[in-house]
Amino acid sequence: MKKAISLRLFCLFFVLTMTVMLLSAADCLAQKRLALLIGNSAYKNGPLKNPVNDVAAMDKSLSRVGFDVMVLKDADRATIGRAIDKFGSKLKNYDVGLFYFSGHGLQVNGINYLCPLGMNLQGQSDVPYEAIDAGKVLAKMEDAGNRMNVVILDACRNNPFKRSFRSGRNGLAQMDAPTGSFIAFATSPGRVAYDGKGRNSPYVTHMIGNMNKKGMTIEKFFKQVRRGVMKDTGKKQVPWESSSMVGDFYFAGKGSSGSSSSSQTSSQSSGSQQQQQYTPPPPPKPKKDKAGEVMDMLLN
Repeated sequence: MKKAISLRLFCLFFVLTMTVMLLSAADCLAQKRLALLIGNSAYKNGPLKNPVNDVAAMDKSLSRVGFDVMVLKDADRATIGRAIDKFGSKLKNYDVGLFYFSGHGLQVNGINYLCPLGMNLQGQSDVPYEAIDAGKVLAKMEDAGNRMNVVILDACRNNPFKRSFRSGRNGLAQMDAPTGSFIAFATSPGRVAYDGKGRNSPYVTHMIGNMNKKGMTIEKFFKQVRRGVMKDTGKKQVPWESSSMVGDFYFAGKGSSGSSSSSQTSSQSSGSQQQQQYTPPPPPKPKKDKAGEVMDMLLN
């Protein structure tokens, strides 16, 4: 009798262990992830210290959490354009896409542009022909038809071409996130982000510091980043996001605790100027899973 009970308990333990392992493996393999990281530092006008360092740090962190990473450093307009085209083509075979740009960015008539190296601006009208329209990245992601996309723009430094512009607005303009996407800015619209005194910008410092934490939805992740950046900059830089995601995303996985319902709210946090649009989560699944059914079978 004792041997029979011991055998049942051993079988039960074995089944539960294998179930946990399989569920963990399924969680890790469920999403194919692709990232394109671009960092431009060596500008002739307004060189920056950290974008290339920031891309290197993001490459390591994203690779650790399962992303296949494409990296581009100090690139001109043609090279960036080809990289975005290749990224969009490859993304069709992935579930999650992430685009990160660090460098100079500017806005003209409400449109955001990412600055490549070698720009030759005589005036504001040259920008569409010399810079990269940030909307092109979103368009390529939409064309790919994948499940979820994240765009991170650490491109809100002072505009080095301001003297050539009729309007002197700093930073980037607000962008609305297409359905199923998440757009994150290093600072709020029209404001300036800091390059940082250390090896990385304050924004990247706090992103890589939080990326390996399990059980943190992307909304909670960027709230943590915002708190850290605000603290480091004396509230002079306030990261901002626009979300239209219809599901949860975790950089490092759900972990043992999963996500709480509070992390799925769309309330606007104090001082964050955060725009979020959420679709209510699907009804919860029945609590009893395969492991529970096996347990009942063995004990009865």
